[in-house]
Amino acid sequence: MVLFKRQLFSIATSGLGCLQLARGYAIGAGYAIGSPILHDLQRVFYKERDPAPFAKPWGAQQLAPKSFEEWIQEQRALSFGYLLDNVAPNGTNTKDAIAGTVIASPSRDKPDYYYQWVRDSAITIGNVVDEFQRTKDLTLKAAIDSYANLQGVLQNTFNPSGGYTTGGLGEPKFLVDGAPFTEFVTRVFQFVGGLNETHPKLLDKGWLRKMYDGKMPTQSVIKADLEYVARSWDLPGFDLWEEINDKHFFTAIVQHRALVEGRDFAAALGDTAAADWYETQQNALKETLLKKFWNEKKGHIMSMLNTPERGGLDAAILLGSLHGGQIDVFPAWSDSILASLHKLVADMATRHPVNSLESPASPGGEPIGVGIGRYPEDVYDGVGFTMGNPWFLCTSTVSSVLYKAISHFVLQGYFDINDTNICFFNSLHPSGSAVPGHYTNGTPEFMAYLKAMFQYADRFLAVIRQHATNDGRLSEQFHSEDGSQQGARDLTWSYGSFIGAVDDRTTARKALID
Repeated sequence: MVLFKRQLFSIATSGLGCLQLARGYAIGAGYAIGSPILHDLQRVFYKERDPAPFAKPWGAQQLAPKSFEEWIQEQRALSFGYLLDNVAPNGTNTKDAIAGTVIASPSRDKPDYYYQWVRDSAITIGNVVDEFQRTKDLTLKAAIDSYANLQGVLQNTFNPSGGYTTGGLGEPKFLVDGAPFTEFVTRVFQFVGGLNETHPKLLDKGWLRKMYDGKMPTQSVIKADLEYVARSWDLPGFDLWEEINDKHFFTAIVQHRALVEGRDFAAALGDTAAADWYETQQNALKETLLKKFWNEKKGHIMSMLNTPERGGLDAAILLGSLHGGQIDVFPAWSDSILASLHKLVADMATRHPVNSLESPASPGGEPIGVGIGRYPEDVYDGVGFTMGNPWFLCTSTVSSVLYKAISHFVLQGYFDINDTNICFFNSLHPSGSAVPGHYTNGTPEFMAYLKAMFQYADRFLAVIRQHATNDGRLSEQFHSEDGSQQGARDLTWSYGSFIGAVDDRTTARKALID
């Protein structure tokens, strides 16, 4: 793991819907149509498929084999159990951790990930919040309470990035007992932040004022994080992977979502001056996002703006869309996100030899999809720096983006194939040549494309099936050549990302069937 900035996702549904606040960071060629590589990819994803699949009748039984559906549910249950093992105070791997801590991994050597990263912790608690909303399990509510309380403590813990008002809110990680991490880590003044989650059942008036007091200076968790984002979003900082000091897509998009939802939250609580301030800042950040990160020549979003030694493709683009995308700012179904996804998958398909291996574990007996690494230039192998590998969380993120796009297209009732996204839709068409146009629900082509997209998304989950252990454990990475698990064991984020993908799949499947 490397340096990230603090984000705050506060889920606050009290007549407001879902509020997610991300504190964001502060200082601190694709395939040509008809190419042999594209045809190779088509063989991976469409082997032995009917030459005219668009003529097949639509039905739920065609989405995935029963055995694959059963595996998905079994792996989700195992993943959530393993995720909870890493959440204090009750997790089996957290005996010496303070309540509310989420450890990144129980691995303490080669690599040592036995810390609480504010990024990983917040994303994980998001999974716990979702599960509590679904099950009403009170033990999960207790974990959410502990996490929220700990964030206030960590915000006020002086650390190498500074104090409460001097940059400390951007600290990337802490020891599991809540003490600051004082060893070397990439820092430039202010950096990362954390995600804080609250739950709707907790949002009585007293709880709300504890999270957001509307005062300046503030002593409340959400207000402090919002002010941090509003005042630092235009500064460079380190990326999602904590390696490059630049202006980053992931950082910018989660910060933007924080400001938009923070604006609405502040207005609902009567803090109108703050709401106006957040509105001004989100508009300025939105303009930056829309104007600077799309690269027309390359045909994909750039993950960073001023680092010429990097080509700009990065799984962080997809992660940014998942965690920060909004309907008018790079959502999962946007042309630019789908095009970027295609470019990344195309690169990874040939970059990692393991992706050319076939497996009987894939759905329907067909070859599995593509294991996705962080970015093409990656050399981090999980311990040292010999070569990059596919990551479980990056692979399931591709599935999540696709499932979210499907759900939106069904709800919207149409999608368009155009010059920007046709590279993506080509990969779904059995001939490799999609036809530009406007496709509406009720036509055979509309549902055929979405069915193909659903099966395509499933291929990436099949990759995870292939490389998980027999008891469903997921590390950080799997080897580029032989597929063996690499890096930190039982990575919390690997489990959380898979759970999120399965939940997005459930929504997409229901949309297609209903």
